[in-house]
Amino acid sequence: MTVLMIILSILMIICGVDCMVTPVETFSTLGWLAGVAIIVVGVSAVFRYASGREGRSVWELIGGISGVLFGGFIVVNAFAQFATNLVIAYTAALWLVVYGICGISEALKLRKLNLELPSDLRTASWLVVMILGVATAATGILCVFQPMITMLSVGLIIGVSILISGIKTLILSIQIIKSK
Repeated sequence: MTVLMIILSILMIICGVDCMVTPVETFSTLGWLAGVAIIVVGVSAVFRYASGREGRSVWELIGGISGVLFGGFIVVNAFAQFATNLVIAYTAALWLVVYGICGISEALKLRKLNLELPSDLRTASWLVVMILGVATAATGILCVFQPMITMLSVGLIIGVSILISGIKTLILSIQIIKSK
């Protein structure tokens, strides 16, 4: 499991750097990707209804059809994509605040774990995780209160967040290996 976490953290670091290098493309594709995802969920619901299983409801079919129509509307309508981008940007900003707070909590747990280790195995990795958690929460707060910055830099912010998450996951994975 730890090896999988290390591989995932490296992929997150690569994806984060990619989003940071192409922030405008990252932001501009969010609405389109959301529309496609809604279409996929809608088609899935229609297929589940059409499978003829017992207990199916006509509401599942209606929900699926409405998902395909709504997702299609977002995909073909530039204004709907922009509005979806804004909703995603603000949701991402709020998520960053919560995620940063979770990072701070993880740092405190890591500090406690670190103190239980023999002194020759102790590291300051918990402090790095704490700083990253505070930075993530602060970035989220900035994005909530500065909408133009959010709109213009959400791709970069998403990239930084993914990069921070990748580094944090890598540090936690290494700490888990050391504690075993």
